[in-house]
Amino acid sequence: MMAAAAVAACSLQASADLYIIGDVVGAGWSTNSGLQMTETSTNIYEATVTINSGFAFVTQLTENPNDWNTLNQNRYGYESNSMLTSGVQAKLVKWPGWDNNFTAVPGEYELVVDMNAMTVVATSTAPLEYPDKMYIAGALEGITAWEPSEGIEMPESETEDGVYTATVTVIGGGGAGAASFGYVGFTSQLSETPGDWTAFNSGRYGATSYNQAVAPDRAYTLQPGGQNSFGVAGGEYEVTLNLAENNVTFTPVDVEYSFPENLYLTGNVDGASGWIVDNGLAIPMVAGTPGLYTATITITADTDGYFAISAAINNEDEAVADNAWEIFNSRQYIPAGATDVLTLGQPAEMVMSGNKSFTITPGTYDIKVQLSSIAAGTVTMLEQGTSGVDGVEVAAEARPVAGDGRIVIAGDADNVEVYNIGGCVVAKGNLTEVICPQGVYIVRIDGKAHKVVVK
Repeated sequence: MMAAAAVAACSLQASADLYIIGDVVGAGWSTNSGLQMTETSTNIYEATVTINSGFAFVTQLTENPNDWNTLNQNRYGYESNSMLTSGVQAKLVKWPGWDNNFTAVPGEYELVVDMNAMTVVATSTAPLEYPDKMYIAGALEGITAWEPSEGIEMPESETEDGVYTATVTVIGGGGAGAASFGYVGFTSQLSETPGDWTAFNSGRYGATSYNQAVAPDRAYTLQPGGQNSFGVAGGEYEVTLNLAENNVTFTPVDVEYSFPENLYLTGNVDGASGWIVDNGLAIPMVAGTPGLYTATITITADTDGYFAISAAINNEDEAVADNAWEIFNSRQYIPAGATDVLTLGQPAEMVMSGNKSFTITPGTYDIKVQLSSIAAGTVTMLEQGTSGVDGVEVAAEARPVAGDGRIVIAGDADNVEVYNIGGCVVAKGNLTEVICPQGVYIVRIDGKAHKVVVK
């Protein structure tokens, strides 16, 4: 096994511009405009900004307003944690192929980005003030569901500023899988008049994505002013709302999960009909083993090997809805770790809700999915013919897998060397991932050469 994960990042040329894009006043989500930072010394940039939600950094804007393919080649975000804590340094990495945007508790900050050390620090310019209490509302016992004048009070902790707790019972949807969810949200102010959402929405906190599914004991980022709900399996929970860190955690107290009869695969899988939101290859639950799903599948040859796992496919009405992909993604399981590359025989953690797929070298495999809750579990790819139920860890030769803007080393390797097409060394050492621009690369793993193409 490798002693530590290492990531190689492309260095920045001296005196390049740096811009902020996203939910920051003066920035916005357009690829041809952003909030320019001031270079105070070589490759060190500063700005005083008002942060509302997620944002990222780019070194070059585009001529067209929606040229994301070009912009993402010069985009930077978080390495392992999206939430910035005031005054605490965070690691900055080049875009890894998915939206690794930073976020912070809304407010004004002094931002300092050091592109030499690849770090960012956000320091609040004023003490943060928190309400005396918060409310959780939605499909809960004891209140009318989604009535803006009703909510369950969450008092502030006596020892921690901005932390609120309450024990609540979520009323589930009565079905299995995602259909068992009840939906909840938060506010600092209930409305005085039934049916009037004005006051409720003025203090509202929601999820960062549509119908965000909740896994137990996992902190989920809040969207101040957001109206996306959290989907929670029916049952009793202790809910901890932390405005100081801008997240919420649901800890089960008394919950019984109702697992769906099938999971579904979409993407580059034989029988899955590609990336179609209302069709997929069904993987049945093993009889007598709730939450365990197995099948033999073939990842299509001559493809990049990407596929998705979903708890449900869209029905006919959802498939034609304007937000069809939002609905589909709310039920999709995504990698919980830093990489989407599956290694043969090694379970990979996954959680529900998001737009990020798994990938593995094309071929035929036994797939094993074990759900620990409706919204969390593991996926394991095994050699064809091994037991999908018992599982057998199989030693596999390390190999490079090219993704968007990166090369991931799947498997264990003692030495990795990456060269560009001109023969120059891009990275070398005990690596697990290399961040790099589009192009053709030669990857030498323990003396064996491989050719890959990075998109």
